[in-house]
Amino acid sequence: MPHELTVGFNPMAAAERVAHYTGLVRTRLGWLGLSAVICFVIWLWQGRSLDFAATGALWGAGLAYSLIWLLLAVVGRTAANRVLRRIGQGVAVRIGRDGIGIAGVFLPWPAIAEVTTRRASAFGAGPALAVRAATGAVCRVPFLYLDVKPGTIDAAVRAYSLGAWRLDTARLGN
Repeated sequence: MPHELTVGFNPMAAAERVAHYTGLVRTRLGWLGLSAVICFVIWLWQGRSLDFAATGALWGAGLAYSLIWLLLAVVGRTAANRVLRRIGQGVAVRIGRDGIGIAGVFLPWPAIAEVTTRRASAFGAGPALAVRAATGAVCRVPFLYLDVKPGTIDAAVRAYSLGAWRLDTARLGN
């Protein structure tokens, strides 16, 4: 058995999210343009029979739906870019016989109160690996930043702590 599990930062999953939301923004812009063209054609066709309120309703209803979806895609892309910029370099988590190193902080096994997962906000980096020290301090790294799955971390925690600890995934809702 190796002396420790070293988990590096991996930006690929976050970069895929940025690419996904970039594609959504392009698609939503296309739908907004198509909505504008359809509204314009209807206005040209029925423009003389429409009063000011009906014209406003046509353009408002025709474009509002696409604008809302475009706004959501832009917010998602902004959040994904923020997450991608926050990913560090080098070693994210180190688990060994002496303890766990996470987010630049090393905690020996006796100083650990809990090894668990944390849920994330709607536009955050997703669920995170969290280690709570006996002092109450919590160190966390989102799983999106890591290049291993939670099961690998759980196996390493169980093995290197000699069964004293395990990764509690109850908060993930799975």
